[in-house]
Amino acid sequence: MSNNSTQTRSNAGQNFATQALSKAIVYFIDGNSRKFFSRDKSRTQMVPNRTLGVNRLKKMIENWHDNVQTAIIYDNTTDQEVLRYKNGSWS
Repeated sequence: MSNNSTQTRSNAGQNFATQALSKAIVYFIDGNSRKFFSRDKSRTQMVPNRTLGVNRLKKMIENWHDNVQTAIIYDNTTDQEVLRYKNGSWS
């Protein structure tokens, strides 16, 4: 997906994005960027867990390390930066 494309979400997708506790914006080496939302619930526990969601986002980003230039994880409710991934490490 390029930076110029627009994408509309389904109602279920919009609801998921609204309920997520965290989000990540990933800037790829090829110039593209994407926004991902955390999955904060486990199969056994239906109460949202911010730590679980952030750890899942971190794992996803680390799996793409060769293709990621920078990734920033934000609190989805306040838009404050939580973590930043650059040059293979988190800060």
